[in-house]
Amino acid sequence: CVSFFMLHPRFHQSIVLVLWILSGWIVQNTLAHTNSILDPNDETTTTTTMTNEECEPKTVLVVGATGATGQHVVQQLLRMGHTVRAVVRSEERMKSLLSPETTPIPMDKLELTEASLLDLSSPKLTELTKGCDAIVSCLGHNLNFQGIWGKPYQLVTQAVQRLCQAATTNQEDEDEKKKNRKESVRFILMGSNGVAHPNGQEPKRSFGERLLLSILRICIPPHADNEDAAAYLYHYHKPPSTKTTTTTETGEVTTLVPPVAWSVVRPDDLIDLDTVTPYDLTTQPEGSLFGGGTASRINVANAMVNLITNDTMWNEWKYKMPVLRNSEQETTKSEK
Repeated sequence: CVSFFMLHPRFHQSIVLVLWILSGWIVQNTLAHTNSILDPNDETTTTTTMTNEECEPKTVLVVGATGATGQHVVQQLLRMGHTVRAVVRSEERMKSLLSPETTPIPMDKLELTEASLLDLSSPKLTELTKGCDAIVSCLGHNLNFQGIWGKPYQLVTQAVQRLCQAATTNQEDEDEKKKNRKESVRFILMGSNGVAHPNGQEPKRSFGERLLLSILRICIPPHADNEDAAAYLYHYHKPPSTKTTTTTETGEVTTLVPPVAWSVVRPDDLIDLDTVTPYDLTTQPEGSLFGGGTASRINVANAMVNLITNDTMWNEWKYKMPVLRNSEQETTKSEK
């Protein structure tokens, strides 16, 4: 086969072109988040709007901040008066995205580091995550040939691993001083509705859907990357056991708080809207492959911000992978 392709370069180029077109269609429809069927016995659904709970000012590290969703996360946090640290490839681009013609965005609490995240040293990542209440990852692969098939193949997974390790290092350092951790760092990952929960308990997809997702897993590295990132959080940052306790010097028995707690937000098909609208969070995906609902990027950002600032919402969805879709009424409006 290798000899055949080498002897027929034009045929080889044609095959690459066909794969490129096909992968673009698959990425647009599947990597952009669709999946399985909602269990009719599972009624865990939360309808949310932009009613952010008042809270103490937070410090949040955002990666993927110049992306289509990440920029909304940064904007919403800054408007609420929180401090945002962001790792970006271009400070100029980040600032241009935060300069709307209408309502100005306060920039005094924005701290930018211009770099490629995976190029940063471990000490630098530890410095960036020090004092952070939460970390938000909106990282994703560029939807072009280099972004899909070029290195780094494990961009999201490696970033999640290194950021969690940096946050853990900081928490352990704080433990030496305070002897008792009060709160985990909240890690909010933007995932994909094409990624099943690693616990394997979601409804089984049809044979055709399983076959297609298997092909994606092999042929489209970003899909496997999204799966691996969610699996890392699930397997290596488990919720504390009720038996995980420690005794303080005064004899008080307390439950050990893990360094990192997480939530993976899985949007349906991504669309762009200008304002936050009501949206639903469910424990499992709805609809068959290519037949799910839609999720606006600004709503995804709002959900991620709410997980940081709203303790009630966080306690409901931590260590879970909520699926986000615009409420039916809003979806109908956006289609008109």
